[in-house]
Amino acid sequence: MSYFDFDALNIEDRKMNEAKQLGLQLAATQASLLVLGEAGVGKTSLARYIYSKSRSGKLQVLECKNAGGFNFDKVDGGTLLIEDLDCASSHVQAELMKLAERTDGTKPRFISTSRRDLRAMVKQEQFRQDLFYKIAVIHLEVPRLEDRTNDFNTIASFILEVTQIMHGRSGMHFSTDAYARLTSWNWPGNIRELENVIERAVVLAKTQTIEVGSIQFESVQDDTAADFAPGMSLSAVEKRLILQTLELTAQNRTRAAQMLGISIRTLRNKLNEYREEGVA
Repeated sequence: MSYFDFDALNIEDRKMNEAKQLGLQLAATQASLLVLGEAGVGKTSLARYIYSKSRSGKLQVLECKNAGGFNFDKVDGGTLLIEDLDCASSHVQAELMKLAERTDGTKPRFISTSRRDLRAMVKQEQFRQDLFYKIAVIHLEVPRLEDRTNDFNTIASFILEVTQIMHGRSGMHFSTDAYARLTSWNWPGNIRELENVIERAVVLAKTQTIEVGSIQFESVQDDTAADFAPGMSLSAVEKRLILQTLELTAQNRTRAAQMLGISIRTLRNKLNEYREEGVA
């Protein structure tokens, strides 16, 4: 699904509103925009929303993870939506630079999405500096779902409504326990994961009331969930213990911190470290 009606949704989160308003302000311009955020936060939804408010009559989409069949020569003005710009190969970067340097009136307007900090990639010589300055003029950051507590009910309700339509159901709602389970999770997969969980719940629910048993999460642990073994480093043992305790508490960070004997702030810092490593 991964589509949101930003006009209809009442967004309360300050950072999300700032990104939306800046996008609207620049929609009718030719400024190149870069939408940043973790996987699943809704970067492409925001990018498409900004395009819908522009004067551009043509939209072409380049998926950098699968760019083999894209014909750069056929780009003729309009807007080019570049998904996962941080995954662009050196060849794709070279082709994008050619587009950015066109002077014959066929240069597109660029709206890109990225999970990684392109500035850091430039410093590490993983991304062309000249292209960065051409294609990432204005940055918009989409916050994690975990940090958008004021918007969670609005987002979950919207997803539930759309999912019911998709599966021919109506009048469904979450029980108190089911909704509490949703809000206790830290959503490492962000909105995309929430869509998956709610769709599964809608399909599994036997009545219009979605009970807690229909709220099922996929394990986000990888090989770190294996048994403890002699020879492991202390940091590896710590990581496994923290992740398994979170799993035991259904991602209730307050309860997990209490069980581990650490502060919630320490736990949050550890999870941020693991997230950067691609584990949490």
